Amino acid sequence: MGEIKAFELIVTKYQSQLLHFTWSILRNKDEAKDVTQDTFVRSYLHLRSYDPKKSFKTWLYTIAYNRSMDRIRQDASRLRLIDGLKKEHSSRQERANPEKSLEDSQQFHLIMRKLNQKERTALSLKLNEGYLTREIADIMGCKESTVRVHIMNAKRKLKKILEKKKHV
Repeated sequence: MGEIKAFELIVTKYQSQLLHFTWSILRNKDEAKDVTQDTFVRSYLHLRSYDPKKSFKTWLYTIAYNRSMDRIRQDASRLRLIDGLKKEHSSRQERANPEKSLEDSQQFHLIMRKLNQKERTALSLKLNEGYLTREIADIMGCKESTVRVHIMNAKRKLKKILEKKKHV
């Protein structure tokens, strides 16, 4: 019983962070909730495989990243359909309420969609979560140099997009 109570504290501590992270990858609230829940279930079931010499948070994020990528691979066509519906809904919302302050947020997310999945994930982990390059490499299962390239490419693309928007 004590083990479950202790794990409830872990869920409480990391739930919103993981939900934000999985949403940044999947761009779908329901999918992100499912993957976040699945991450906690898997981490609980495989708690004995956790290496206490490493960061627990990084271990959780690695599971969340892998589950998110699995979900994308399994449901690529379904996610494209959902994304299209979200764009349509967002467009209708803007026409109905053009003065909403969500416009900036929507524009930001549209700009972020110009990045590929790995660039968006690496940049999100770096800027939103404050991870170091080596930690991001552990989470994404790649080399540190690859993470640096993803971040550099993301920043370069974002700069180019923002410069174009300034001139329009």
